Order: sequence, then C-alpha cells, then structure tokens
Amino acid sequence: MDGAGLSDHERRALSAIEADLEADRSLQRILRAAHTRPRYQVLAACLLAALTLALLVAASVTVSLPLIWGFAAAWTLTVVLALPLVGRWVRRRWQRRAHAERS
Repeated sequence: MDGAGLSDHERRALSAIEADLEADRSLQRILRAAHTRPRYQVLAACLLAALTLALLVAASVTVSLPLIWGFAAAWTLTVVLALPLVGRWVRRRWQRRAHAERS
C-alpha cells in the first residue's frame, strides 16, 4: 500500500465486519471474561492464602488433627490456584524483557 488508504469498498467491508463483531454477544462475553477473570483468581488466591496461614498457626498452636488436615487441604488448593497465576506473571515478565532487549 503506497499511502492511498482504504478504498470505499474496503471501508464498507471493514465496517460490516466490525458491526458483526460488535453484535456477537458470545464474543463480547468471552472478551469481558478474559479481562476480569485473573482479578478474581488473584483475589481468591490471596484469601485462600490468608486462610491457609490462619490454619497453619491454629494447627501449630493446638496440634489438632482436623486443623492439620484442614491446613493440608487449604495449602493444596492455594498452590493449585496460584500456580497458573505465577506462570502467567513469569511469562509476561519474560515477554517484556525480550521486547525490551529487541528495542
């Protein structure tokens, strides 16, 4: 393209495509969920980590078998929930570092 821009036919086609995408409710829902989901996961992981810490302290002080098992279950859930979040964070850091090195 030599600076001429889009023709009228191409602009109309692009407008029709954009209108179809904006009208697609399932696509809009997926895009909204993609932006909000990690925030809820981070909040859930933080709350679960706080619960796990509280169970660890309570189990250490009382040496109660149900509290120890509760801590073990909460710790497992915390790790399972936090690992994908840590993986995404590491991947983003690597991508930013690679992009900065290329610049």
